[in-house]
Amino acid sequence: MHFDSESSPGFAIGRVAYLIRSGMSAVLKSADWPFSPEETQTLITLSDASDPLSMNELATLMIRDPTTVKRQLDRLVEHQLVERNASSADARIVMIRLTRRGEQRLQKVLPLVDELRRIALNGISKSELDATQNVLRKMQENLTSHLAKN
Repeated sequence: MHFDSESSPGFAIGRVAYLIRSGMSAVLKSADWPFSPEETQTLITLSDASDPLSMNELATLMIRDPTTVKRQLDRLVEHQLVERNASSADARIVMIRLTRRGEQRLQKVLPLVDELRRIALNGISKSELDATQNVLRKMQENLTSHLAKN
């Protein structure tokens, strides 16, 4: 059996993800933003959340290892962009939220990140984007379900 990487969605997704990360890194660097694309995505995820998130919730939303998320959070806490507090319901659970400073700093780079998104989506119709997002969501569900069983 011959495996054709050009027809594999995984390879295509990987290439696009690499280009987005590289583009985001360049955009952030040009703005003298001292945080990595992954740290920036952590800030964006926290900004999108209406309430503080537990470490596990944040790691799950970002599909990242909790240890990796903790390292990123350490740096963001050090720069006072994020804060950790014990949960009022269970002191063993650490809740994470974006600080006012974090939200203000993030707002300065979001237009740059949004411009990169616009570049990536150039020439793609809303229906194509919706279909792509639906397919990717289904693939994520399938893989999450499969990995949970194993």
